[in-house]
Amino acid sequence: MAETQYRRLTRPRRRKGTVSVVTYTRSSLWLGIDHLLVINSNGYSETYKRFYFQDIQAIAIRLTSRRLIWNWFLSVPIAAWLLGLGYELFIRRNPDVVGLATAVLWILLPGVPLLINNLLGSTCACTLRTAVQIEDLPSLCRLPKTRRILNLLRPLIAQAQGQLAPQEIPARLEAWAAVAAAKAP
Repeated sequence: MAETQYRRLTRPRRRKGTVSVVTYTRSSLWLGIDHLLVINSNGYSETYKRFYFQDIQAIAIRLTSRRLIWNWFLSVPIAAWLLGLGYELFIRRNPDVVGLATAVLWILLPGVPLLINNLLGSTCACTLRTAVQIEDLPSLCRLPKTRRILNLLRPLIAQAQGQLAPQEIPARLEAWAAVAAAKAP
């Protein structure tokens, strides 16, 4: 049997809805020759799901507010420490070097993750749809990375499925609308 070569598209990422610290599930996305492979691992077992390019109907992306929530969560301590630093510098006017260094350190502790969170870009949720299922892709959670991966997948899917000519799209939509109207009571 020929060995399939895979290319890792995403690093393992914790799946939504896994609460347990000991057995949480991590998900990663791999590119095969003619399919995508989703690997879900919980430390004890792994499950593999293959999605052949010819079977993929849609990959949907929706923006989430996770980045905004983390920004607020990290900004509150920064604001508190900046107020304290401002009080030390402008009200007391007797700054202590150790106090200033401590305040800067406490500002940097949430400040670095805040900077990283914003540099990674907007957060998103991605789902893959086939004729028989809809699968969440939790490893595609940042919009720039998701767009980069979808730009890589788009030609592979088009090669496996073929592409519609622009003039075929309205004709197919009219056919679908006629079928839907015929089924309606």
